[in-house]
Amino acid sequence: MSRFHISHRFVGLSLAVVIAGCTVGTQSFAEPPAALATLAGPLLPKQPFQSEASYQLYNTLVAEMLIRQGKIKQAAQHYVLAVGQSKDKTLAKRATEISIQAGEPVLAKAALDQWASLEPDTVEVHQYRVLLNAQLGNYDAAVEDVVWVRDYIEKKEGHGFEYVVSLLALDAGAANAYEVIKRYAAKVENTPKVQLVMATFALSANKTDAVLEGTEAVQKNGDAAQKEEAARLRAKALLSMERVSDALSSLEPYAKSTKNQELKLEYGRMLIMADRREDARPIYKQLYADQPENADILYTLGLLYLEQEEFTFAEPLMKKLLEIPERKYEANYFMAQIYEGQKRTEEALKAYDEALNGDFARDAIGRKSALLHKEKGLAAAEAWLDSLLERATIPEQKVATLMAKGQLLHDAAEYQKAIDTFNKAEEFGSKKRDIFYARSLSYDRMGNVEQAEKDLREVVRLDPKDADALNALGYMLVVNTTRYQDAYALIKQALDLRPDSPAVMDSMGWVMFKTGDARGAEEWLRKAYDKMPDPEIGAHLVEVLAVNNKLEEARKLFKELTAKYPNDKQLADVKQRVADLAEKTN
Repeated sequence: MSRFHISHRFVGLSLAVVIAGCTVGTQSFAEPPAALATLAGPLLPKQPFQSEASYQLYNTLVAEMLIRQGKIKQAAQHYVLAVGQSKDKTLAKRATEISIQAGEPVLAKAALDQWASLEPDTVEVHQYRVLLNAQLGNYDAAVEDVVWVRDYIEKKEGHGFEYVVSLLALDAGAANAYEVIKRYAAKVENTPKVQLVMATFALSANKTDAVLEGTEAVQKNGDAAQKEEAARLRAKALLSMERVSDALSSLEPYAKSTKNQELKLEYGRMLIMADRREDARPIYKQLYADQPENADILYTLGLLYLEQEEFTFAEPLMKKLLEIPERKYEANYFMAQIYEGQKRTEEALKAYDEALNGDFARDAIGRKSALLHKEKGLAAAEAWLDSLLERATIPEQKVATLMAKGQLLHDAAEYQKAIDTFNKAEEFGSKKRDIFYARSLSYDRMGNVEQAEKDLREVVRLDPKDADALNALGYMLVVNTTRYQDAYALIKQALDLRPDSPAVMDSMGWVMFKTGDARGAEEWLRKAYDKMPDPEIGAHLVEVLAVNNKLEEARKLFKELTAKYPNDKQLADVKQRVADLAEKTN
């Protein structure tokens, strides 16, 4: 016997079958049963019905008519009225299923109660009752039917508990499923298997404390496979709480010893999220050796190589990804970057073209225009973008092209032209955050701090938790004004939102330096430079080290930075300030 599966599609009944099953009664139907009338509302005609058959027929016909019109909720109301005290099992089932389809659990429960009175030992009745009681918050009642269904399926096919779990997972909603299994564990059985299920539902319902509690119990009493699964769930819960180090620590011993490829993959993803890419790479190399056709592994390992500019290793992986039709656009985008890194310009330009229809279309436009600018000049890049704009048929394409052109002009120090381009993008864009943000940077470079601040304030208004905008606004105020307290407040908000961001750490260090706390500034700038040793952060650190009378260290760092970034303007500016400071000190 095949396992029963509840379907929310309409049951294929004809009206003739439904009507033929109606029982003719002798009572007058001047009014519907009171309980059902309150559920369905004033839906009946003013004239009374003279028989149960006519009452059922009217409501059934109206319900089917409403279904054809797409008015499922009203149809459910009429079907529940049609059920009444009917002995027609088919009609009661139909009313139940239509009410569930309509998302009306109260109406469905009314119909289901009638169906259950007619077929109390039908597994479908008990399954629907599990789901409806779960949705209505009647969790203890749901458990009774869970046990009934579990035992029924166990006798027929085995795996009764697993069947109930899949039923809850598909239709009850994570929070409701968690509450049902929680009571099942308390009343029926509280084994490691049940604890794992409860932790899984708790994770989906974002009940992280419950996940930690349940997985701790499994790791004490479960078998090896259960302990591994508990470690995986625990790590995911810790990760959702932004406790990345704890998540990795809890999963690491299992990931190193397991043969479970999915667990290793989970651990590898977490390492990447924790910015531990060097640790992640050997894991992905091992996974690739075992699963050379796995698209996700190909993709991630290819990116890990690409990030380190190891193009020789990245290229064959991305070429394999090209062979998977649904991944070809993203594969072309990264192949273009590989070709660009290998100075194979024409191949890179062609690959970017191949990526213009995928998820990385906007990035491909930006990178191709930048490459054209670099290799063939600003005019060539603008001409290509203009031709792309002419061919664009939807606002999103127009905005992406204009944003790329605005960025191109900004990078070429054509700030007013960039602003004009961003203004044009604003005419097409409904999601304007990126437009305001980019335009603010051009206003800032022009020295128009007022307009730059206005745009960034609008970004923050749209999303008060936009850490990038908060940080950019705070840093701009530090550099261009003496409103250091306003700047500090904005940067502090950004730091609370993104405590591991080196850009925000750099801003915090710089605002502390400007307010006279050079010691505190040095601490933040060291943290920022350790995470991201770029020339701007390095220039700030050099200046602060010099102020803190650490001239030798400042000179050494400056020498390293200028060797790596010989044309950086900010390093050139700081050189004179450090020299002046050293002269005053001597």
